Amino acid sequence: MLASGLSAIPLFASSPSDESRLIEIAKSAVRAEVLRKSQDQVEKENSPRPVFVTIEVANKVIGCRGGLVARTTSLEEEVQLAARSAAAHDPRYRPLTAKDLQDFKVTVTLVERLEPLSRVSGLRPEDGLVLTAGGKSGIVLPWEGKDPQVRLEWAYRKAGVMKGAPVKLQRLIATRFRG
Repeated sequence: MLASGLSAIPLFASSPSDESRLIEIAKSAVRAEVLRKSQDQVEKENSPRPVFVTIEVANKVIGCRGGLVARTTSLEEEVQLAARSAAAHDPRYRPLTAKDLQDFKVTVTLVERLEPLSRVSGLRPEDGLVLTAGGKSGIVLPWEGKDPQVRLEWAYRKAGVMKGAPVKLQRLIATRFRG
């Protein structure tokens, strides 16, 4: 186990076809959830790993779900689960409608590892941020904003923790695919 609590996860050796496949799995899951259809079983080719799926329309986020712990038996199922949840079960946004399916994009974020972080000043835009305090957590994914202090404020807000309260910070290292 890493200090973060995540087991060492082998890097996802991606090729353009792997990336396209995960994007298509996510998009298919979003469509199935919105249209209330069952989804075909996907071929399980990769070990499970933590995943987030973000849905956008006109460059505006309209859903994002996932987690720091894998809950299924394959990466492909994780992507399906996160995508379906982002489409209809993100409490910050309304459920997607058929109209949203006309021109939407997804970003699949594969969590590689968490690293201890003593302060956010060295946080790069390609790094995510995980803030934990008690049983609460706030996660800011890679490329969600650029300014480290703003991202820290977002993490406090997402966790529902008062700004300045004692917290544990971790850098989230991930790979992202968008399409």
